[in-house]
Amino acid sequence: MIACVAVVGHQNNPLYIQSFTEADDALKLHHIVHCSLDVVDERVNNPKKSGPTLNETFLGLLYPTENYKVYGYLTNTKVKFILVTTDLDVRDADVRNVSVTISFKC
Repeated sequence: MIACVAVVGHQNNPLYIQSFTEADDALKLHHIVHCSLDVVDERVNNPKKSGPTLNETFLGLLYPTENYKVYGYLTNTKVKFILVTTDLDVRDADVRNVSVTISFKC
């Protein structure tokens, strides 16, 4: 299940954040999204260390927490889509399809 979707600008400015959980978790999810931006920057600036190349826009699993998994997608204009899920057994292919669908609708 998707817990949060965030769209972040090329200067790491939040453009849109929507959480789909209780109001108490909204601040926690906002923090998780903010922390994931460091991982995105690290993967973009050091492509040899982290696997995906600059041509690959789906960044995959950024990091797991106890209750969530955080995935990232980077557009060619450096806009970032962050997806936080509660499913700990979700497949990367499913998240890739969701990320591509979201980016095309925006």
